[in-house]
Amino acid sequence: MDRLLNLDAVFSQHFILPPESNRRQLAKFTAHLGDGPHVFGGLGLIYLIGWFNDGIHLCQNVLVIVLTILAAIIAVTLIKFIVRRQRPQPPGEFVTFQYDVYSFPSGHSARLAALAVSTIFFDPLLGWILVVIALSVAAARVAVGVHYVGDIVVGLGVGALVAWEGNSLLPYIFG
Repeated sequence: MDRLLNLDAVFSQHFILPPESNRRQLAKFTAHLGDGPHVFGGLGLIYLIGWFNDGIHLCQNVLVIVLTILAAIIAVTLIKFIVRRQRPQPPGEFVTFQYDVYSFPSGHSARLAALAVSTIFFDPLLGWILVVIALSVAAARVAVGVHYVGDIVVGLGVGALVAWEGNSLLPYIFG
């Protein structure tokens, strides 16, 4: 396992943008798109729109997506505290790391994969747009040096798997 983690670390170093790079600013912005307040704030706004427009199905969909994301967060957190892999670089300007010191798997990647895959079940076009955003955020997390490639791959996988399994249960929940 140590050899695999070392290979991942060496491979990931090739994708970290230097601090003076112009592309690093874009990567920093993109890396933060998956922050919890952005994701849950956006879903809250969509829920309110549905609420005020009598969009009961929209509200139900948002609640299912939120529950799916929360399940992905729980799964990732459990894995993080079992594996305890250190981040490739100190957190720097990423203040969310005060409580999230471990890198494996990527919570941002899992959160956005869960959002994207869950959304595909309700709105395929929007879901696939969110897949592109999830992949962009995941890549940006490596580019700014806060995750290894293996972290984002497993994070995306955990989020997608949780969403797929969660959404397969919908017929039993909503009838």
